[in-house]
Amino acid sequence: MSKNRTQNSAKNVTFGFATQIIVLLINFITRTVFIHYLGAEMLGISGLYTNILSLLSMAELGFGNAIIYSMYKPIKNKDERQIAALLNYYRRIYVGIIGVIIVAGCILIPFLPYIVHSSLSNQDLIVYYLLFLINTICSYTFVYKTSIINTQQKMYVTKVINTSVLIVQLLIQTITLAISQSYIAFLVVQIFCTLLNNILCSIVADRMYPYIKQPADLHPSRKKEIRENVSSIFLYKVSGTILNNTDNIFISMLVDTIAVGFYSNYYMVVSALSNIIFIFFNAVTASVGNLMTEKNTAKQESVFMQLNYICFLITGFCAVELIAIFSNFITIWVGSDYLMDNNIMIIVIINFYIYTMQNPVWTFRDTSGLFKDAKNDTILLAVINIVLSFIMGRAFGVFGILLATAISRLLITSWHQPYLLYKKIFKQGYSNFILKQTFYIVIILISSIPSILISQLITETTLPHIIIKAIITAICTLFIFTITTCHTEEFQRCKARIKQLMKKGV
Repeated sequence: MSKNRTQNSAKNVTFGFATQIIVLLINFITRTVFIHYLGAEMLGISGLYTNILSLLSMAELGFGNAIIYSMYKPIKNKDERQIAALLNYYRRIYVGIIGVIIVAGCILIPFLPYIVHSSLSNQDLIVYYLLFLINTICSYTFVYKTSIINTQQKMYVTKVINTSVLIVQLLIQTITLAISQSYIAFLVVQIFCTLLNNILCSIVADRMYPYIKQPADLHPSRKKEIRENVSSIFLYKVSGTILNNTDNIFISMLVDTIAVGFYSNYYMVVSALSNIIFIFFNAVTASVGNLMTEKNTAKQESVFMQLNYICFLITGFCAVELIAIFSNFITIWVGSDYLMDNNIMIIVIINFYIYTMQNPVWTFRDTSGLFKDAKNDTILLAVINIVLSFIMGRAFGVFGILLATAISRLLITSWHQPYLLYKKIFKQGYSNFILKQTFYIVIILISSIPSILISQLITETTLPHIIIKAIITAICTLFIFTITTCHTEEFQRCKARIKQLMKKGV
């Protein structure tokens, strides 16, 4: 990567990590207050409705990625009129998307009693659902303008706005719960802040890039190209959305909605970790998109393997730490009453690792246009997950539903998309990638041994003991990671890149 790309990526990562840590801390405080005042059942409803609305948002899937992919070339060529035309087209598409979400959301209302198993009245469930639906609609208002900021490698700008508004939102929500104990008030604050966030991002985008307000229309051939890309991306995104958002629905239908609340605590922890890791890959996406325009396949493959190694270091480290302290953390945070079986904890960690380790492939897939070739996998992946979740959920409950998600990912996305990436983009076999992935899994298994032993030796569930356990596990894990990978090309290249950044002072 060039110096400019590397510096922009580093700045995006720095801002992203800093803002995410702040949000994470406040999120945990808000969740704790939420559980204290509203309980597990309302927590389960919140998680369930979040997933339902994510499924309804599939109307948007594909357009955002297709527009961003279409922007890389005009941004590199500084073609302002073409960028403005793309954004104008994007805006019109989003108006239609909002309409689809409204219609689909209203159609689903009569089916809520079959999905939600709760002691609350149907009237309350419908009111809560409608507020979630309104928030989803607001989340798409003016949001199209953020794409120009992000593709210009200035994601840190939107991160500052997002984080500032979210901090205000979570603080007001926490205070509102403590005073009124009203879930409706909690959701109204969320709606207001969602709209405020998008308005602020829109104003900033207009000031940074005033040319985007000029009336420019996209050529019909470009619209056709985008629609073709959308059809490919849509199918892939559908499978990802189903994998990530149907677990709570199946848990609610096959077990009960309270179990959704219990699981949502575990999911919140791994989701927070995943979001932190996503920050890095979101920050480098524009840089990778720039790199993909150079058509240097050897350099592209080298950068890909470096990103894959970094993803392993972060994800693997988090996975081993979770094995050591996950149950203790849940106990300290919300109480032992919210603990689930250890087999559920382990499958949650496995899903976290499988899912997060796909980040490098996703980054290169979306910036190279490979989503066109991956579309044939998606329907099969979605069908397998739904069928397995239903069968295994009835047989094994929550554990079976989560295991079905892991199996679905392993059967399709974990091997086939890397294969396509190497075949179509890097023009070489991918046996080295498979060997690396296997090597990384072996390292994690070896690192888990001291983690388990430490958990057996330190059994007290107090904050000081958890911290000590986490520190010892971290030292052991980093030592094993270092001695097993220090000889690799990826380690040496990443080491050299870090030294370069430190020397230049990013």
